Amino acid sequence: MKTNFKLIIQYLGTSYNGWQYQPTAPTIQNAIESAFKKILHKNKQNINLIGSGRTDSGVHALGQVANIKINTNLSEKDIRNAINANLPGDIYISDCSVVDLDFNARFSANKRCYIYKIDREYTPFNNKFSWFNDNDINIDLLEKSAELILGKHNFSLLSKSNPEITNKDCNIYFSRWNTDMNQLIYTIKGNRFLHHMVRYLVGSMVEVGKKNISLNEFNNLLNNESNNLSIFKAPAHGLYLKKVYYE
Repeated sequence: MKTNFKLIIQYLGTSYNGWQYQPTAPTIQNAIESAFKKILHKNKQNINLIGSGRTDSGVHALGQVANIKINTNLSEKDIRNAINANLPGDIYISDCSVVDLDFNARFSANKRCYIYKIDREYTPFNNKFSWFNDNDINIDLLEKSAELILGKHNFSLLSKSNPEITNKDCNIYFSRWNTDMNQLIYTIKGNRFLHHMVRYLVGSMVEVGKKNISLNEFNNLLNNESNNLSIFKAPAHGLYLKKVYYE
């Protein structure tokens, strides 16, 4: 009988073409599934790792969640240790637990949290893990634009166009900027997120803070009212999937 294991995963996305499996490019899913195949090589079976969602190329994760159903006598601790021993150093399984067979990391999730990091002073130690931006940014305008995001909106104008996704409505429960030394950190929680949505939001809010876009124009974008603005997308390397909620 198969056992369903839930994994909490941390990774640096710099060297990967995102989460989802690709036959000719390195991805997080590829790496973890390959590690499972190594530790289960004597017990040939289908390896299908289900992630809570796809992260783009270069995006990081502090708490990505995935589940996998396999036949094994290994304990949760043994699986965690064995998988980590077969993973590159930029991917780490921080937790492994047995869950109900009906648990699905993607479809059982009801809320997700992302953070975005902007550094105001350059350092070579952070240039792959935050967006260096030393422009004159009005923090008060950043905070006001973040407040406008709260609630339910159609994010068609603030996400990558995808005709296969007809529902562009997302409920945002938390949206806030915080300053920490010379760093700006944006936190957003919602029931779902569209492709590139957080990066478009951050890039557009920064444009508001630079006074290139007015709060009214930004609000029009949130209400899916086209105003022919050139929307800016923040770089991938400042974005982190922080946590996925299941209750």
